[in-house]
Amino acid sequence: MAITTLNKLGQEIFETRYAYPGETKWAERAKVIARTVASAEKDDEKEKAEKRFYESIGSGDFIPGGRIIFGAGRNRGQHNLLNCYVIIPEDSVDSIGKTIMDMYKISCAGGGVGFNVSKIRPRGDDIGSVPNSAPGSVSVLQMINEVGEHVRAGKNRRTALMGILNITHPDLIEFLSVKLDQGQLNNFNISVAITDRFLEAVELGEDWFFSFNNKEYHSYDLMRTDAEGKTEVVKVIGLSEEDSLTRANNFHKVGWTDTFEMLGRKDIKARELWDKIWKNSVESGDPGIYNIDLANRYTNVSYFEKLDSTNPCGEISLPSYGNCCLGNVNLSNMVLEDGSDVDWKRLAKTVRTGVRFLDNVLTINTFPTDECKTVADRSRRVGLGVTGLHYMFIKLGITYGGEKCLEFLERLFATIRDEAYKMSIYLARDKTPFAEFDSKKYLNEEFAKTLPARIRMLIKRYGVRNAVMLTIPPCGTISMLHGVSSGIEPIFSAMYNRRWRSNNIWKEQLVVDPLFQEYYDKGKPLDPFVGAYDVAPEEHIKVQATIQKYIDSCISKTINLPSTATPEEFSQAALDYAGYLKGLTVYRAGAKEGEPLKAIDFTPENIEKYMGERVESAMAVGDACSLAGGECGE
Repeated sequence: MAITTLNKLGQEIFETRYAYPGETKWAERAKVIARTVASAEKDDEKEKAEKRFYESIGSGDFIPGGRIIFGAGRNRGQHNLLNCYVIIPEDSVDSIGKTIMDMYKISCAGGGVGFNVSKIRPRGDDIGSVPNSAPGSVSVLQMINEVGEHVRAGKNRRTALMGILNITHPDLIEFLSVKLDQGQLNNFNISVAITDRFLEAVELGEDWFFSFNNKEYHSYDLMRTDAEGKTEVVKVIGLSEEDSLTRANNFHKVGWTDTFEMLGRKDIKARELWDKIWKNSVESGDPGIYNIDLANRYTNVSYFEKLDSTNPCGEISLPSYGNCCLGNVNLSNMVLEDGSDVDWKRLAKTVRTGVRFLDNVLTINTFPTDECKTVADRSRRVGLGVTGLHYMFIKLGITYGGEKCLEFLERLFATIRDEAYKMSIYLARDKTPFAEFDSKKYLNEEFAKTLPARIRMLIKRYGVRNAVMLTIPPCGTISMLHGVSSGIEPIFSAMYNRRWRSNNIWKEQLVVDPLFQEYYDKGKPLDPFVGAYDVAPEEHIKVQATIQKYIDSCISKTINLPSTATPEEFSQAALDYAGYLKGLTVYRAGAKEGEPLKAIDFTPENIEKYMGERVESAMAVGDACSLAGGECGE
């Protein structure tokens, strides 16, 4: 296979983010990566594996995660090669302190970190004999964010963090609103962990109660009166009227010089809470949702792990100190030259190579903490994903989100799933299954039940090397590196303006999607080109829901909404599919200040007007992960 040549933007990204001193070409980095990762093989297999890895990486068929690209071969091979981890702090000073210390270690090693802070007692609860003193779960996230401000890892890599709070936690109202202030938790994405019971309560129109340590908390309405005499009704969550009034006086927003008058208990309807989630999300880009029950039910690891959180971009459900070891099949490369079909043999080969490669990465990786290594060894979890899906659609003449698209996705991802599992079975036979493998329990897991009978038979006979192996990361930076569409997202727009600041001067540049430019120059049909905001929200969701059936972990995807979108329009659509998606994130155009990209309407007039201005490469779609400050999946 031919070794790929990066376009202008890709070369710039390579040189500024990934290249080792002295490296000028992608082929040079690809050789180092292949040699480093092949070192995990048996002596008589190393040369063969290195050749196989180099061909796949060098050609751009398989694109390792950003940490692997950056870290392979550095510091005599002693480097963290995994993108992200998860830590679940307990409700104690020691645990919170260790959480912050371990987060610092992981971030300095280039890893993003996800947290579920639902074990932290609510703001205003008693701490021992000290009444009304607990700072609360949001305060813990704020401490972590402050530490993250001082971390830069790799080449200008920002700290990437995820904060999750369970739908039952009494701090939820505060949590939902924290990112409406865009100066708060600026290194975080945040998500609400929803449950089957909550979705049931939404559908049935029931009240929703909060709880912590088996104590029930309720919502109370209080009248707030400020120093100027203005009044406002606010909700406070507490154990009683008296407790809620105390919490309001002691723990409401810093700077308020207000008095509070109790109006009485007024419990929140589950539907009201659901609508509030999406109102805040449409306004600010946060929070998303994490379906924690579905994630723990539709998996292969429920018999030995609880999946409490996700990594910062939400593509992998993880236990405490779990990791995401990422690499991606470049689907854009998997189309035959004449565009008539997928090269199914090439796809199968790339998937198998990717699984073997990622399993080797786990073997050679230097973990930031002992706990991270212990959890990785227990499951040998890897995250094989894809990128360039929309480019594949365009080359095949498939419109993103249509019925033909959904039918095609069924075959595509069934193939990826089956080839990945067959490779992991082969590795289990050749080496050993993952440490916690139990044939009967594993095959009784809900995802494993969906595997074809022939694959289940092989698992029963040989085991499987990796407990979980499939995911969909956002792939923003590494997609730009190789000049393809990002993850499973549609392209941002065929044409758009990119705005950035340099030396306190705002600059603007017309950007044309490189594949659109190619099609325009060659006179090919432009019909398959639709932008992220041209795809209806329901079609975005249907694409994600279809793919999720074949993915044993999660999916990072952004549902793009136009600037005119309202929360009411999206809330019901989200509810219709919430039971099928492990995660859901939306982004409304204009929701965050200083957006760098502005789409140009895809009209014949604009095509004629702008196509004379040429740009070699395009930026990838600005997904919610990168816009929120996270760069975990790169």
